Amino acid sequence: MTRVGEQAASLGAAAVEDRASVLELVRNLVQIPSRGGIDPYDPVLDCMAMWLDAHGLGYRRLTGRGGATVGLACEVTGSAPGPRYMLDACLDTAPFGDTSAWTRSPTSGVIADGWLHGRGSSDSKAGAAIFAHIAARLESAASRWAGSVVLLLDVDEHTGAFGGAKAFFEERAA
Repeated sequence: MTRVGEQAASLGAAAVEDRASVLELVRNLVQIPSRGGIDPYDPVLDCMAMWLDAHGLGYRRLTGRGGATVGLACEVTGSAPGPRYMLDACLDTAPFGDTSAWTRSPTSGVIADGWLHGRGSSDSKAGAAIFAHIAARLESAASRWAGSVVLLLDVDEHTGAFGGAKAFFEERAA
């Protein structure tokens, strides 16, 4: 097998190993209402912060103009200088609309017939869970790569204000 083939096989194995954990995190996030401009953001941010803590990933809370927490930023650094990449996913969601039109509650997190149900289950919250697992994998292999990866988990995206992203990019360190 070629080196590229070995790396692909290793990545595939890691994805299989992380599948249950990713799914559990997505379900936890989906069960927390975080509609942009409607629900408080602290519960969904706290859920992610606890996951990052449990996986040994340092992070910082990003504060918006009004003093509220509008995101989390976690930077994983390799063993040498190199490029800086960013993985960004929002933890807020669009409104639920007419909840009677939903087959299951928008915050159910129920898996039925192979489908995960709930707002954010196939986009933003799923992306956040996948990216968090990638960051954890990169942290455990930091001695084998150069550069850094920033995990930005922001809220206030669905209001159009983009508070989390703005707070990150307005920081002097960014």
